[in-house]
This record gives sequence, structure tokens and C-alpha cells, in this order.
Amino acid sequence: MSTTTPTGVRTATLPRVNLLPSEIREGARFRNLQAAMGLAVVLALVVVGALTYLASGDVNDAQAGLDATQLQGSALQAQVNQYAAVPRKYAQVAAADAQLQQAMGQEIRYSFVLNDLSLRIPAGVWLTSLTVTQQVDSPNSTNGAWGTPQTASIKASGAALNLNDVAGWLDALAQSGTYTDPWVGNATAPATTSTVSGSAPSTWTFDSTVGVTSKALSTRYTQKAGS
Repeated sequence: MSTTTPTGVRTATLPRVNLLPSEIREGARFRNLQAAMGLAVVLALVVVGALTYLASGDVNDAQAGLDATQLQGSALQAQVNQYAAVPRKYAQVAAADAQLQQAMGQEIRYSFVLNDLSLRIPAGVWLTSLTVTQQVDSPNSTNGAWGTPQTASIKASGAALNLNDVAGWLDALAQSGTYTDPWVGNATAPATTSTVSGSAPSTWTFDSTVGVTSKALSTRYTQKAGS
């Protein structure tokens, strides 16, 4: 029987000998550090240059946009200056319209009134005089014979074949909404009721008054609602 005795190989660590002086080693390390710092500076300059280039492009774009906006603003301001007088013209027109409404707001077209009166005169009545009174500055400041406010008043004198015709004249006025408070202040009978063949018949003479309501106003100078 045989026995085996283990054996080990021991490798000894060889000593390292640095023959370079420490000054040379520190100088090489310092140069490496300088190179790294130089590279970092170069990279930093590249980055700064790129950022500066991009920033200058943004500034140029912003300046171009600003110039375009200022040019557009100048053009718009020129248009505003061109139409600067328009609001004043509108104000002048509005003031003129207000003055016209104030001056002509109480207008009565008496051609229509007289034509209406002529159509309402009964067959047995004819008018000899007509007087119209209107308070333009203070409308509806006067009242008719029955106390109704009136815009104007008409005094009519005339003649009628009989008293019934005078009453018919009053009835014709009362049937219109344009007139108010018709009144006969004086009706005089004829001097004689007998007639001579071929002569004009005897007539009654009368004096009447009637008020004109606001329905007779033309309103053509009054601003309509919503306009």
C-alpha cells in the first residue's frame, strides 16, 4: 500500500520596481488632467456655440414676427385714422334726427284734415270760415268743450238749411276718432222762414268748435320702435 503526500507549489510575488522619478509621474498625470480639462472646455464651447446659434435663430424669428406685427399694426392704425371722422358724423346725424323729431314731432298734415272735413260736411251744410289753432310747444295743453285734451282746435262757421243739418254736422265730427268734443256755440235762426219763389232759401248760421286728437299727428318724423 502506497501513500501519496500532497505537495503545493508556492508562487512568490515578484516585487515591482518603478524606475521613473515621482516628478515625471506627477507631470504625466498633470498633463492628462490638462488634456481632460481642455476637452471639457472644447465640449463646453461647442455646446455654448450650438445654444447661441439656436438662440440667435429664435431671436431672428421673434424679430421678424415683431416687425410683421408692427407693420400690420401700422396698416390698421392707418385705416383707423382714415375712418376717425365716421363716429363724429354718426353723432351729428343722430343729433340732427333728434332735433328734427323735436321740431316736427307735433306735425299735423292739415291737407289730410281739411280733405276729411270736406267729406264729412252734410249735404245741407256749407262752411264759410275755418280757423285752426295748434299749440306746438305744449301739445295737449288745452282741453275741448267736454274737457278732453286736444292737440289742436278748429273753429268753423257756416250755414245750414235747418237745425237738423247743424246737428248732422256735429254727428259727423263725433263719429271720427280724429276729432273730439264737437260743440256748437251759437246757432241763429233765419230772420224769416218764408221764401219767395226763385230766391235762395232761408238758412241757419252757426259757429262750431271741435278738437283735434293726437291721432291726427303724422308721426313721419318720429323714430319707430326698434329702429
